Amino acid sequence: MKAIGITATDTEFGKTVVSACLAAGFKQMGLDTGVFKPAASGCVRRADGKLVSEDAELLMKGAAMPFEQHDKVVPYVLEAALAPAEASKLAGISLDSNVMEQAARKMIEGHEVTIVEGVGGISAPLTDDYLVKDFFKALHLPVIIVVKPLLGNVNHAVLSAYYAQHEGLNVLGFIVNGWDETHAGVLERSNLYYYEKLTGLPVLGKLPVLDKELLSGDDLTQAGKIAAANIDLERIYKLVEAHGNE
Repeated sequence: MKAIGITATDTEFGKTVVSACLAAGFKQMGLDTGVFKPAASGCVRRADGKLVSEDAELLMKGAAMPFEQHDKVVPYVLEAALAPAEASKLAGISLDSNVMEQAARKMIEGHEVTIVEGVGGISAPLTDDYLVKDFFKALHLPVIIVVKPLLGNVNHAVLSAYYAQHEGLNVLGFIVNGWDETHAGVLERSNLYYYEKLTGLPVLGKLPVLDKELLSGDDLTQAGKIAAANIDLERIYKLVEAHGNE
């Protein structure tokens, strides 16, 4: 019963894609894999009126979980595309940290390994007084930070790692999303160098840009194979094991 928290240096950096691919990769390793997200904003309303998180749907496809598990994967769904603290106010919903934590623990206890995706960055507010880092800390989760090889992201990566560590979280390293080996130049390769040099943390993988059709189908087996080829899943699993023995 192991779990990994996934955060990023910014929103829209591919946390969900990376998380779903990690789940699919661990699934292919023969591990019973769960997924979880404490709250989701920008959700879509189905014809029957039910709000559905597209992020949760992608996560569940990665773990090969049925849609019926949706509400167990994400306990709070919000329509406005804002931080949950604000989206919940617009919806007239009070988010309870205990509900999020208990639902996460139930998911973690039911699987060999669980990918727990945060919301936005590490300091994004789930409520006015409860940030993503507080959620990860309450669950004693080691964290991986998703980055992109972009100008300025070294600064964001260093600050995110330092803040998480300062708050008592064990940061395992970085996963680069959107890596293009063929066209990677000085900017992209120097980012990898400075991510490691300035934080002392490893780059655990470089996930290439994935075809949208690959992610839109019901089966993420191929995405899992790509993750396994580009992310050191065994190393991550061993780091999580070591974290559990601390």
